[in-house]
Amino acid sequence: MQGGISTAESAAHEQTGGDSSLSPETKSPRLSNTLVAIPAYNEEIGIGSTVLSVQKITKNVLVVDDGSSDATADIAREAGATVIEHEQNQGKGGAVQTIFDYAAGSDYKALVLIDGDGQHVPEEIPEVVHPVLNGHAEMVIGSRYIESETTETPLYRRVGQQTLDSLTIGSSGESLTDTQSGFRAFSVEAVEKISITTDGIGVESEMIDRASAADLEISEVPIDVRYDGVDGQTYNPLRHGLAVVVFILQLVRDKHPLVFFGAPGMLLFLFGTLYGLQGILVYQATGVFYPAKVLVAGFSTVIGVLGVFAGLILNQIANMITET
Repeated sequence: MQGGISTAESAAHEQTGGDSSLSPETKSPRLSNTLVAIPAYNEEIGIGSTVLSVQKITKNVLVVDDGSSDATADIAREAGATVIEHEQNQGKGGAVQTIFDYAAGSDYKALVLIDGDGQHVPEEIPEVVHPVLNGHAEMVIGSRYIESETTETPLYRRVGQQTLDSLTIGSSGESLTDTQSGFRAFSVEAVEKISITTDGIGVESEMIDRASAADLEISEVPIDVRYDGVDGQTYNPLRHGLAVVVFILQLVRDKHPLVFFGAPGMLLFLFGTLYGLQGILVYQATGVFYPAKVLVAGFSTVIGVLGVFAGLILNQIANMITET
């Protein structure tokens, strides 16, 4: 059509926020205004093919090598990525913060994070970044579970992920289906407002918490994930899950101290009171005195009262800090 654009080009133009050039290899929209970043640690097997696949979507590829002991950095560089190397391993949180610092000083309109192990499908980057480029969201999470109850995720991992989802949702107040997905997109505003404090693998939950605290719009889009042919996990799933649980509990402690300290304190107080009362009733009925009951009841009651008061005091301090 002379003097206009084709339907396919028009759709690409709308999807990419004005950048409608197409990759000749994939016929996918090219994203010259988007930075795709990959935090990587000992990912020499998958990093090269991941970078090459991303380059079919955009040439703006950054790899942060988090102190790998293998050839991750060299392979990523040879594949055409810009590479930042950490001299020592700083954890995924440290790698993501390096990416945010780099993106904050650039002119890109959006940042996309994907993992370097080949599980994510780079061809889906335009769909994930689309709400950001069109101003509909500041943070977008690629969800493996938003469209279907069936998933290729191994059962033991899905059970763990659902537990982490529940804890993260309870901490942040957001309604999300895949809080641990590493496939995400961010606006310039989100990059500037989200700061990472954890150096561990609780970074996915922390990003959600920080975005929620900054009143940033968070949305999800469906993605696929590839487990076949992927060379294992960087982290042991059990260790990963426990580390994230610990981090989420720390978030709850800092944001909701009344819940963290007060609720267990109240339970201990009730247990101590009822247990002590039961000991008194037994003594009245039989004349038998149980010192252990008295000690347990007294200890539980005292700790419970301290927990409730600690929760009340810390909650007041947290509210004062929030108001200032």
